[in-house]
Amino acid sequence: MNRRRKFLLASVLALQNSSFIYPSCQKCFSRILLVSKRSNCPKCGSTGEAENASYRYKLALKVAESNKLFGITVFGSCLDAFFGLTATGLHRILKANIDKVQVPVTSSSAQTTREKLKR
Repeated sequence: MNRRRKFLLASVLALQNSSFIYPSCQKCFSRILLVSKRSNCPKCGSTGEAENASYRYKLALKVAESNKLFGITVFGSCLDAFFGLTATGLHRILKANIDKVQVPVTSSSAQTTREKLKR
């Protein structure tokens, strides 16, 4: 992975993935697996209780700059200001209000989204 920062002035064309938060390991920030009431990190082996899982943002975008198209992904707490709260805070709100969240009928993942948020 390239560690240099690059600034890109571009127009956002689309979201690449509708899943923009994920449960993350508190040690290595990798996606953790939530199984029953336990969480497990496949990368570092860290375990914990699923209800104590923290969440991080992962925003995958398709953008255009001049005549070039790019796929970019923005991770982590730099998106807290954009969303107005942490990913863990947003997950708690979504989980508490799952029945009020409107998922488009055309989405084939509507049921899957509701099941993920109920965890």
